[in-house]
Amino acid sequence: MPFDADCHCQRYQLPASGGIPTAQTQRRRVWLKQGLASLLSTLVLLLMPKCPVCVAAWVTFLTGVGLSLTVAAWLRLFLIVVSCVVLTLFVFLRLKHFFSAPQLTDRASIPYRKHS
Repeated sequence: MPFDADCHCQRYQLPASGGIPTAQTQRRRVWLKQGLASLLSTLVLLLMPKCPVCVAAWVTFLTGVGLSLTVAAWLRLFLIVVSCVVLTLFVFLRLKHFFSAPQLTDRASIPYRKHS
């Protein structure tokens, strides 16, 4: 059978093996995303200034926008609450994953039979 230049089946190429995400790469992405979220919220809590004046100074230094003390106090409280919520959700997701993992002892409960 001669080669037909108009036939699309001759020009079709399979995608590269790196083009299709596997379950393992998807799990790694989720793990990395959750880890970065918890790391960011931990850093916010660690670097959070202790007073609203310091929050206003940091915002002014980083953005050039001045804040009143009332807004800085609410912003500080908001950042603390959001960081705590993200850390709590991350811990619950890790605990859920840990407790939902299949136990290795389940396989051992099946009796072993020898074939003669």
